[in-house]
Amino acid sequence: MTVIAATADGRGRADTSVRLADGDRASGLACMLASLLEDNLRDFRTRAFVARLTRGDVVLLASDSDIAVTLSFRPGEVVIGDGPQPGAPVLAGQWLDMAKLCSGRRSPFAAMTSGELRLTPGRKLRAVAGAGFALSVPKSFYDENRETFLRRRRGLIISLTLLAAVMLTAVTLSQEHSSHRPCRRRAHGRVHPASKVP
Repeated sequence: MTVIAATADGRGRADTSVRLADGDRASGLACMLASLLEDNLRDFRTRAFVARLTRGDVVLLASDSDIAVTLSFRPGEVVIGDGPQPGAPVLAGQWLDMAKLCSGRRSPFAAMTSGELRLTPGRKLRAVAGAGFALSVPKSFYDENRETFLRRRRGLIISLTLLAAVMLTAVTLSQEHSSHRPCRRRAHGRVHPASKVP
């Protein structure tokens, strides 16, 4: 797959290609990584710039299921292959944590800081920083989604509150109206027969 990354003047050009080394036989983890990188390099110019400058291999290892994927940053492309590249730095974690990382739901830096991912150094350790940045989704992306969710939730709460207030008012007025009605009937019933007395 070839990613079209926007340049600083707004025009697009083929900057970096993302390629699955195993094609249709690639693992689910490799496919998730390819999809995430494709989106990031297309949507975020700084990620595309960093990926273009990064050189070296980084291994992502789901340690509990022994599944490894290697990201190879080369001139003009990022190759994603199944299996570990010997001597490359390794980011290892549980399968679920690795899946969050590879689908963009977890930042590599946040995962390393929290201890969800462990780093084993290797050749060209700087490639880890480039890979981590290229794979990360900006915090503002999550904040916008969260803000939209909170705005919708606030709107729903306000709507339900107003509806409850209207219903309560309607019930109260209905009860007051029905409580006055029998009194009027009794008063009318007493006055009406008296008007017939000569």
